Amino acid sequence: MKVRTIKQLAFLALFIAPLGLGGQEFSDPLLAAGKLRIEISSLFHFADQRFGRRMEGGAIIEEDEPLGFDFSDTAVGSRLFPALEDLESDLATAVGAAVTPLVLGRTRAVLTKDAVWLPIRLDVGVFDWLTVGTTVPFSRRRAEFATSFQTDGANVGSLPATAGDFLGSVSAANNALSVIVTTLCTSNPSSPECSQASVLLAEGQAFHGALTDGADYGLFPLEGSVTGDALQSRTTSLLNAYQAVGVPSFPTAIPLATELLSEATYLDLVTNPALLGVGGDSLKTWRSPWELGDVEIHAYARLWGIGLETDPNEPRPAIRLEIGAGALIRIGTGRTDSPRNFIDTGSGDGQYDFELSGFGTLSVGRRVGVVAEVRYGIQRPVDVLRRIKAPDRIFAPLDPAEQVVRWNPGDYMQIRVSPRFYLTEEVAVAFDLRYFRKKSDRYSSVGGAVGPDPTVLELETKERSLGVGVGVVFSTVQSGLGRPLEVRFLVQEAVSGSGGATPKTWRLEVGLRLFWGLWGQDQAEGREN
Repeated sequence: MKVRTIKQLAFLALFIAPLGLGGQEFSDPLLAAGKLRIEISSLFHFADQRFGRRMEGGAIIEEDEPLGFDFSDTAVGSRLFPALEDLESDLATAVGAAVTPLVLGRTRAVLTKDAVWLPIRLDVGVFDWLTVGTTVPFSRRRAEFATSFQTDGANVGSLPATAGDFLGSVSAANNALSVIVTTLCTSNPSSPECSQASVLLAEGQAFHGALTDGADYGLFPLEGSVTGDALQSRTTSLLNAYQAVGVPSFPTAIPLATELLSEATYLDLVTNPALLGVGGDSLKTWRSPWELGDVEIHAYARLWGIGLETDPNEPRPAIRLEIGAGALIRIGTGRTDSPRNFIDTGSGDGQYDFELSGFGTLSVGRRVGVVAEVRYGIQRPVDVLRRIKAPDRIFAPLDPAEQVVRWNPGDYMQIRVSPRFYLTEEVAVAFDLRYFRKKSDRYSSVGGAVGPDPTVLELETKERSLGVGVGVVFSTVQSGLGRPLEVRFLVQEAVSGSGGATPKTWRLEVGLRLFWGLWGQDQAEGREN
């Protein structure tokens, strides 16, 4: 019956195994000398919320936010599309006064992210007190994105087709006025007529230049909007002034937008670099292929222990205690986030980490045990391609925002405690408490690059989270029944956190550990099993 149960649990672990890294259940990392442990874990991460942090009305608000919070806005304007600030500046020049902020409409966005991690870990007991090994993680990530765009409150629409004809007429009127200015100023440079005509020509050229630059964005104020009325008033004023100096060809009416943006046009603003210069990937559900993450090389050593060396024929000690330390190098073999995919999650950080840890295991009798560890990681800098922008200014222009910058991820610390309650010698209920804290990242320019200040990327990179989990561990390592193996199932949820962009993650883990003897007594035991 027990053999059948073992086979069923092992089959279940392998069946769910397209599920990965970052929250693995942990136990005593040490092996006896000559023993090999192969571990295949699968971890499924899911998040549709984050521990948000934002400024509203001069006050800092910290609360749970949807992952798509920064993609949503009741008045889509320069926050989402910073290039609209340039269009507003062009329109202000054309009008000759400040203009109201441009609003494309309103949008809602729903974003969920999940990841499947499949780390493969191998450990070898070099001595009874020293174990070395490596972890090779693979992952597949997905971001499901849906947006709804409405034109409520819009004061901007699509650039009218007749805009080019209007600008051509203004240019022709400026050319005609230029001839008059030349004539007046040649005959009498100090005359009031020369001065007035020259000032008017400068105003007309500025009007034409500003509207020509603004036309590149494919957007224009709507008929009946405050800015549209101001543009028409400015056109009428220039028309009267041009006619007064003998130029009747200045156009009488400026063509304003009459067509509101569609959802397809709105999404095109993200992907078409010829409009607002964003040049990003399409906002749609995205899935990565299976990719290699950051490979780890680790070693663990026992520093002190009691009740560990016992004869199999003797009763187990009432208390078994082991304390040790570990070191890890994480190699940057993974792929970092793409700056052109706004919902991408990379398979790794692409840089080196050095991690030190301390661990302890305690068993009291046959029913109660505790495993605990403390980790501190030092993350090394690396040059990466980033789009330099504040976290909520999602669609910053590609040029000059996209640059290679020096990225130094913040150091991190993690504390985990896992009490175990053994129902039988093989089955235990495991609880898991995980506290994680990371310092802010640091960014700097590379090679004297000229452009936006990269330190804005440091915003919302500090992280803190507390996860609580529960699971079941099935192990025949201590009982010696059949081939030594361990199967585990763990569910964990982040119940609190902060940082602004820290995801509120839910995790499901399934893992399988198999043991073999490579040399010495363990090798013989492995053949017998």
